[in-house]
Amino acid sequence: MQSTVACLYCKKKIGPIRRLKDQHFCCAEHRKKLMSRSARAIREAEDLYGLDQTRTPNWRVKAEKPEDQAERRMGYGSLVFVSLAVLVLGMAASQLRETSPGPKSISALPETDASSHQGKVGQFLGNLIQAKTSSSLRDDFHAGIGNWEGGKTGSADWALESGRVRPVSLRLWSQSTGLSNYEMEFMGQIQRKSIDWAFRAPDTKNYYGTKLMITHAGPHPNAGLVRFVVLDGRERERVELPLPLTLESGVDYQIRVSVRGSHFLTSVNGQLVSSWSDDRLSRGGVGFFSEAGESALLRWVSVSDRDSFLSRLASYFSLITFPTAPAA
Repeated sequence: MQSTVACLYCKKKIGPIRRLKDQHFCCAEHRKKLMSRSARAIREAEDLYGLDQTRTPNWRVKAEKPEDQAERRMGYGSLVFVSLAVLVLGMAASQLRETSPGPKSISALPETDASSHQGKVGQFLGNLIQAKTSSSLRDDFHAGIGNWEGGKTGSADWALESGRVRPVSLRLWSQSTGLSNYEMEFMGQIQRKSIDWAFRAPDTKNYYGTKLMITHAGPHPNAGLVRFVVLDGRERERVELPLPLTLESGVDYQIRVSVRGSHFLTSVNGQLVSSWSDDRLSRGGVGFFSEAGESALLRWVSVSDRDSFLSRLASYFSLITFPTAPAA
């Protein structure tokens, strides 16, 4: 029995062409409405349809009614489409391997529910395509900081300490500055006061800045998040928010930032802590810095591009199910 993919807002079926662009909503307006309902809706969004590039959503879709034979017949058309697409993408992937300047790290799609057999073919194809076309970047600083541009010269700037880096003045990851929509993830620890990062930064004078900070000593919730915008070198609209967290110096925390259009989500160790929107910067990469009186250490950082057509196609294939027997 074939399954369909429905819009999260209106529950209507999403057509195959629309699914190539957005497999979760039938139109941009419905995506905007659902994401703006409430903070609770945003938390459910991360849990249900995935804001993590390394965890493609594993959907539970409503099965069609037995009388919907026309819908079942469409499954065979999808099979033909998938076969042709895999052939074309295989040729494209071979060409990419020949012309690529160097290897990129891969974030494989997760396996489907073991109790479901219908989605295995689509999931396999999604894994195959993404394994050849993923545009994820990762840096653990073992090769130094040559890919991080900006900052100041001299011993007072960024320093490597036992495979980790201590940021000072703002430096941007040069390989990320051309991106627009992506997932930024990193692991680091607060040494003194806060850990600071930038995103959507085309250069060091224009970026969105965020700080995860320890606001006071003690075992009770002591965390805060500061966010602001820097335009033409001038900081604007600094906002400080309390967080229901207790942070400790010298402890590693995994932080994820989802950058989609004008909407940004931040989570700490899997817990969503911030959601905000701004449309003044549409493109730019990621970076790190520390202001006076602050100090932090970074273990690694990764960025996964969400704009790649092939990446979207891989996600689409992972949702495809096929009938197990011909329709009567």
